Amino acid sequence: MFFFRKKLKKSAKEDEVAFGKMIEEEKIGFLDGLAMILSAFFVIVLPCLLLLVGLSALAMLILGVL
Repeated sequence: MFFFRKKLKKSAKEDEVAFGKMIEEEKIGFLDGLAMILSAFFVIVLPCLLLLVGLSALAMLILGVL
């Protein structure tokens, strides 16, 4: 019933150190970084801005400003 409340396993300090080393060893090229930033913009920032503009326009219509 409450499957979504399952506790996560606590990470050990060794696991965190190993993960940090793996991240540092990974070399990301300029084009890969640019692709990640652009995809984050299109997936996260742009929909949020469109939602904000849409809700603002709806509020202005309800209040009679538009």
